[in-house]
Amino acid sequence: MLDNQLSQLQEVVQELQAHCTNTEEGMLQYDWYVSDDSTTIKVLETYVNSEAVMFHFDNYKSFASRLGEFREFVSLEMFGKASEALRQRVKKINVAHFTMISSLNKLK
Repeated sequence: MLDNQLSQLQEVVQELQAHCTNTEEGMLQYDWYVSDDSTTIKVLETYVNSEAVMFHFDNYKSFASRLGEFREFVSLEMFGKASEALRQRVKKINVAHFTMISSLNKLK
């Protein structure tokens, strides 16, 4: 990704984050990261439950084409308990699901 593309991506992401902040009560975290060589983007998202994730999938759609100019979706990793409805919704994409067996989170 070129430097000017990174700044354009940052603009779109900031607009998306503002939109999500105003419309998604169930979203707790939405952090975007880029690798040092600007070839890989990782997004860390945390939600209160599966319904909030599915709401985000629909709520995010108006930004999808703009984000698609800068990145290609490769995979999804889901951590924690996912409802059957969410599991069915993500079934068609490259998803790995991880169920928690233990937690130590000092951020709370």
